[in-house]
Amino acid sequence: MNQAKVKRIIARSAGILAALLVLLLIAAGISAVVCNSHIKVTQYDVQLDGLENPARLVVVADIHGKVYGEDNAPLYDLTAAQEPDVIVLLGDLFPSQFAEADKAYVIDLTQRMAEIAPVWFAMGNHEKSYTAKYGTDWIDEIKAIGATVFDEEWADVNLCGNTIRIGGSMGHGYLFGRTNAQFHASPEYDVLFRLEHARVPAILLSHMPDTVALSDGPRRWHIDLVLSGHTHGGVVRVPGLGGLYAPMQGWWPPYDYGDMMLNDQMRMIITSGLSGHDRLPRIFNLPEIEVIDLKP
Repeated sequence: MNQAKVKRIIARSAGILAALLVLLLIAAGISAVVCNSHIKVTQYDVQLDGLENPARLVVVADIHGKVYGEDNAPLYDLTAAQEPDVIVLLGDLFPSQFAEADKAYVIDLTQRMAEIAPVWFAMGNHEKSYTAKYGTDWIDEIKAIGATVFDEEWADVNLCGNTIRIGGSMGHGYLFGRTNAQFHASPEYDVLFRLEHARVPAILLSHMPDTVALSDGPRRWHIDLVLSGHTHGGVVRVPGLGGLYAPMQGWWPPYDYGDMMLNDQMRMIITSGLSGHDRLPRIFNLPEIEVIDLKP
C-alpha cells in the first residue's frame, strides 16, 4: 500500500472519530438538559416470605435540595400517582453545601409527602452532617409531622396488615478498623442483628450501599431486603458499562444502581435518586423515584 493511500485512510479514520466524538458530546449535552428536568418511575416486584398482604413503597432519595418545576409540584404529583402505602425518604435531602436555613426545605418536603402517605425517614450522610453542625431540633420537627425516623434504630411496624421489621443505618456493617468488641457494641450492629434475626419480613433502609455491600458485609449479613441510594447511579452512566463513579467505591462501582443479590438471601435495590452530584450533571441517567411492590 503506497504512502498516499495510507495517509488518506488515516485522515478518513480521524474524521470519522472526530464526527463520532462531536455526536457523543451533543448527545451528552442533550441528556444533561433532559436529566435536569425529567423524572422517571422505576418499578420492582419483591416477594417476601411471611408477607400476607401486598404493599407498595415509593422511594425518594438524594434530591440534595433540588426543586423540580414550581415548588416541586411535579415530584409530588408523580409520587401521589403511584398510590403508595408508604413513602421512604432515603436520605440526602439536604444539599451538599447546606446552610442552617435548608432545614425548611427538608421539613416542607416531608410535610408534603406525609400528605400523600405515611413517611419512613432514613438518614443520609448529609442529614448526619447537618445534625452534627446544627443539632437535632430538625429531627423533632420531622417527627412532629408524623414521619417515622430511622436513625440507627429499628421497629416492628404494621404495613397493610403485615408486621414488618424496619431498620435504618448509616454505619458500616463490618469491622472498618474496629475490634470485634467495638463493632458488636455499635448501634449499626444492633440494627443489623435485629433485622437478621427477625421472625417477620425485614427491610434495611441503608442510604449507603456500603453498609452491607462492601468488605465482608455480604458474607456476614442475611437480611431480606436492603434499599439504598447515595451513588446517584454513578452520575454519568456509560451505555453498556454502567455508572462511572460512586463515593467509597470509586470508578466503575460494582454497587451503583439497580436490583442485585448480595448473597443467597439478601436482595439490594439501589436508586439513582433525583439530583446530580455537587456540580456534576447527570448524563444518560434520568432521575427517578422507585416503586417497590412487596408481594407474598
